[in-house]
Amino acid sequence: MNYFNLQLLPTIIFTLVIATLTSTAQAADTRSERLWLPASATHLRPFLQMAVDLALEDENCSEVLYARLNEYRTIYEEPTFTILCKRDARSTFNRVVPITEVDPEYFAKLEASEEALDTSRVLSSEIEAIRQQLLSPQEATSAPTPPSAPQVQDAPNDMTIDLGTPTAIER
Repeated sequence: MNYFNLQLLPTIIFTLVIATLTSTAQAADTRSERLWLPASATHLRPFLQMAVDLALEDENCSEVLYARLNEYRTIYEEPTFTILCKRDARSTFNRVVPITEVDPEYFAKLEASEEALDTSRVLSSEIEAIRQQLLSPQEATSAPTPPSAPQVQDAPNDMTIDLGTPTAIER
């Protein structure tokens, strides 16, 4: 009878491994459904997922029951996530994760993207002028000529009279 059990052992182990992998995949799906962000903060979803993964690394956190953007802290400090962890069947605890804990270079990346946006705004008028020239090259050749040098006007309170240069008749 022991021989019979040894033959089934690889099949049993294989079945257990597949069942474990399937339940882990289902747990991951459940966790993603438990993540909440307001519509205005959907760009923070990857960071929220990283915060959940960080919370799950804690030995006391057996499961993430709920994760959300902590809007109060986000307004006054930096984007921060609150994660409700299940410790055991009877207890839970909150884990607060600032965005710089999951991505220390978050603010440097944000500043670089703002600088790039400013640069693109400055260049957009020049790019638009070049685009117009490319779209209608015949109009570009008949484009208005650059303005000539500005005319110097006499000062309004100037009382001098220009008599000009004497001509041959006046001499």
